[in-house]
Amino acid sequence: MKLKARLVLAFLSIILIPILMFIGITSLYTFHIEHVTEQEQELTEQLINSIHKLVIEKHELLDDPDAFYKEIYPIIKPYMMGVVISTFDREKLFDSRFIEGRPQMQFMFTIWESQVQALTGERFHIEIQSDSIRLMPDQAEEKIIDVLLIAISSALLVLVVLMIGWTVYIARTILNPLKEIYTATEEMTVGNLDYKISYRRKDELGRFIEGFNLMRSHLKQSLANQRQYEQNRKELIATISHDLRTPLQSIKGYVEGINDGIVQNEEMKKKYLQVILSKTEQLDRLIDDLFDFSKIELDQLAIEKNVINSQEFLGSLFEYAKMDNERKSVKFNVTNSIPSVLIDIDPVRIEQAITNLLDNAVRYGGTEINITISIDLLTKSLSIEIKDNGIGISKEDLPNVFDLFFRGEKSRSREFGGTGLGLAIVKKIIKAHDGTITVESEVGRGSLFIIRLPFVEKKL
Repeated sequence: MKLKARLVLAFLSIILIPILMFIGITSLYTFHIEHVTEQEQELTEQLINSIHKLVIEKHELLDDPDAFYKEIYPIIKPYMMGVVISTFDREKLFDSRFIEGRPQMQFMFTIWESQVQALTGERFHIEIQSDSIRLMPDQAEEKIIDVLLIAISSALLVLVVLMIGWTVYIARTILNPLKEIYTATEEMTVGNLDYKISYRRKDELGRFIEGFNLMRSHLKQSLANQRQYEQNRKELIATISHDLRTPLQSIKGYVEGINDGIVQNEEMKKKYLQVILSKTEQLDRLIDDLFDFSKIELDQLAIEKNVINSQEFLGSLFEYAKMDNERKSVKFNVTNSIPSVLIDIDPVRIEQAITNLLDNAVRYGGTEINITISIDLLTKSLSIEIKDNGIGISKEDLPNVFDLFFRGEKSRSREFGGTGLGLAIVKKIIKAHDGTITVESEVGRGSLFIIRLPFVEKKL
């Protein structure tokens, strides 16, 4: 139930239920009182008829009030009442209030007057007096008072129970969670992001707490990522410093060797120059990675797309890659013909991504690279598979190879000149082209990278 609905229900129930209970109890007892009143009327009629009958049958005893009182006393005994009997001309013959030897009584109201005629033709006036306007007021009045007391007491009791119940309920479902939110906020201000609020209801407050917990979790993860990012940056700076210094020192040493005349023949000179070239290429890769990394950080990795033919672009790219890898004594093979489709890409960036993967294959021990290119008409995508026979990637490292700064086993990465930026940059480039890149690998059996790029038209 929603929070607003619960508050409205609490307000209405506190007001309406006691009122309805009061009305219900009074209605129930009103029916009972009406029944009692009907019984009183019947008893009143019986009483008056009994007095009339007594006067008709025993009117000769009116000359002796004591004797008549003995006759009428059993009839009027249950009631606080007085009976006055007079002649038709209002000459008083009998008054039960002033019987000699008995307590004299005064009554406030005359509640009944009637006349009867005896068989002898005499007519008598009968007057009944009482302190109440009703002959038998006690039972009815007591019933009414009892009913009112019961109804009011029940309504008050229900009101108290409802107020206590709703107070406890609202405290548990609204006030306590609000207190928990305040406590969690205080904990967050002092840096404790592990304080979780438990609340299972699916109302407005529940959704707010769920969002609060989600925010806390995301903030905690964000801070953890930021700390990890800063740590990776520090490690990157240390790695780059080492990786820049090492090839520079090597180049410096070989150049000094050539300059000092250590090189005795052309073969040694060629070997020195080859090492210098290799170290220069390593420096070039490091500088390119750092340059692209700075662009990724600033979200300025420029992508300038053009619609080009896949066969022409990839044919030229892999032809150059084949020549370059054969120079490095790496067997390079495109296993099938290149499909001809139109792809909307930035040729420079896609060439950078593919070249990065090819360089990685060679750098990590690959002596054979096989390229397979195909199209999937169902998904309208061009697939480029790059498979090598290098050292491979461990199962533990496989899910993280495209993460920024990830370098797997650091000692081996440093040995091969890895910075942890190359594959992250590749993934960024492919993603910017609405494509995907995946990897399959096994230690000692090489790796398979699969790039999928959408094409804009059917095969030409």
